[in-house]
Amino acid sequence: MYDEFLFPGVIRDNWQMMDCERIALTGVLARIRPRGALEVGVYYGGSLSLASQFSEHILAIDIEPEVRNRFRVPANAELLIGDSREMIPRALARFDELGLPLEYVLIDADHSAEGVRRDLNLILQYVPRKPMVILAHDSGNPDCRAGILAADWNANPHVHFVQCDFVPGQIIEHSIHDGQGEVWGGLALAYLDPQPRSQDVVVSQGAATAIRGMQFLAKDLSVLWAGSHTAGD
Repeated sequence: MYDEFLFPGVIRDNWQMMDCERIALTGVLARIRPRGALEVGVYYGGSLSLASQFSEHILAIDIEPEVRNRFRVPANAELLIGDSREMIPRALARFDELGLPLEYVLIDADHSAEGVRRDLNLILQYVPRKPMVILAHDSGNPDCRAGILAADWNANPHVHFVQCDFVPGQIIEHSIHDGQGEVWGGLALAYLDPQPRSQDVVVSQGAATAIRGMQFLAKDLSVLWAGSHTAGD
């Protein structure tokens, strides 16, 4: 009941985002209401089913062919199956073909540092016609964060703002095993505008200390459980 109230009509099974991330996506989408939207990484269609409610047309990229059979694709969505190195340029060309400005992008596919960097750099080849937001999921994860920080943000003169911790990541409870955990989640946000910026963009890390602390502690969580505490408390 709670989930349906906050996320009506959204596929919630296997949607690997925290409630704070889901609400953040909802807020950004409700503010933008993009004519053109792009999602890189589909999985079971959770974020796609949310974004489709606010978008005129959305393209969704995934490398796994079975994605087509996991859920009902929204009527205003197109699935592109293949490697993002080929599909992202194809998607950008498709928006030009449709005459739609790209205004919203979610990156949530290859979670290696190189994969995240590559996908972002491909998106950054786009010249926005309208204000545009790029979101990258799992910005708290060490590899994903390295990819976000390594992206060539300054190569696109229309990037005005980058915040790695628009929503900070955290140590995911179900990832804790034998006293070790993993940091996942979090959303990085970049804002692009048709008006070029006048100086280099600053890539901000608003929760840098907290993220580094979690990444360090995740390797050995025993210090947090000294005494009577147990994992998951």
